[in-house]
Amino acid sequence: MARFAPLYDVQIAAASADVRLTIDRRDKLGLGGPGGAAQLVTIQLKIESPASPAQVEKLSQHAERACHAARSLALGVPVESETLHNGQRIGREG
Repeated sequence: MARFAPLYDVQIAAASADVRLTIDRRDKLGLGGPGGAAQLVTIQLKIESPASPAQVEKLSQHAERACHAARSLALGVPVESETLHNGQRIGREG
């Protein structure tokens, strides 16, 4: 957000983000269910600024478009993982 603020003439006095996941915990507890993946990600930005609400909204929209994490979650990109043990790959192949 701070990176793009000068583009919209927005001075930021304070900023924070509250990120929350909605999940179904049944699988995690061994009770079945759809698995532990998030069903919804909610991001709330709090901005303190003397700028107008319209300027802050434009900045927020730009920052959201530029956020790799938010865009990746929204598009549902594949996730790859691996485990290295003493420098050697173990576990799943592929």
